Amino acid sequence: MGWNFVPKIIVIDDDYSTELIVESLCFRGFDAKRLPSFEAAQGAIDEIAKADLVILDIIMERGSSREPPPASGNRATGMELLRRIRERKSDLPVLVFSATNDSDLIDAITRDSHSRFLSKWNTPSLSDLLFAIQSLTGDNSIRPSKARSFIVHGHDTTQKLALKNYLQNVLRLPEPIILHEQPSLGRTIIEKLESLASTTDIAFVLLTPDDKVSEGDGTNDEKRRARQNVIFELGYFLGIFGRSSGRVILLYKGKLDLPSDLSGVVYIDISNGVEAAGEDMRRELAHVIGA
Repeated sequence: MGWNFVPKIIVIDDDYSTELIVESLCFRGFDAKRLPSFEAAQGAIDEIAKADLVILDIIMERGSSREPPPASGNRATGMELLRRIRERKSDLPVLVFSATNDSDLIDAITRDSHSRFLSKWNTPSLSDLLFAIQSLTGDNSIRPSKARSFIVHGHDTTQKLALKNYLQNVLRLPEPIILHEQPSLGRTIIEKLESLASTTDIAFVLLTPDDKVSEGDGTNDEKRRARQNVIFELGYFLGIFGRSSGRVILLYKGKLDLPSDLSGVVYIDISNGVEAAGEDMRRELAHVIGA
């Protein structure tokens, strides 16, 4: 597929939360839409056959169909759609994204050379979905230049802006997301974080010595720790991306008191400035997105 090709993706799922997947795909330049029911998909089967990829749920409610429901009930609704899709286009890539645990259904899906199964129970990140899309379609439109980054930061505005400038103007990545710079749209902070994180591929966490650490009744003016919001958001991104994914890049400055759970995790030292650590960041990004 060419660099100017825009893949058309249709999501078939009656779970409204999958609208977030559609929004995220559109944000990344895909032509994506959601069909919210079995009946809607039946009526749009010709349109579906013209798509470049279908993301299909298996467990879906049936509406007021005149046909008697199958013995399996709603547990295999999506398999009927998959059969109808195959009747019209045998090689259409289909990513089955479902919470089904039925081993027979999963086996039937994986034996189809143009289908892939991804379990909702494993809570895959959007990046996992993107890589599944890429592997099914052979599409190269998910390029390093499209990788969207999120900057987690404390009170060190100088380092925050230096990192933003380096990612955007030196590495030529899209403008990084900084939480307080984005509109709230009536959302709470955690809702805003969750929504923006769903559009993100990589998180850069700035651990800077912002807060003093108190020991017992005394004070310790030498030891510092990162802001508590930074530690919380660090844990959040480790949770959604996975620690071993390499998509959470830790940058630290100065002497810091860090949670013991992070013992042994590799950090990039930016005490001499962000650009001075540029080669280390490039190496980490090359491992993750091929930059």
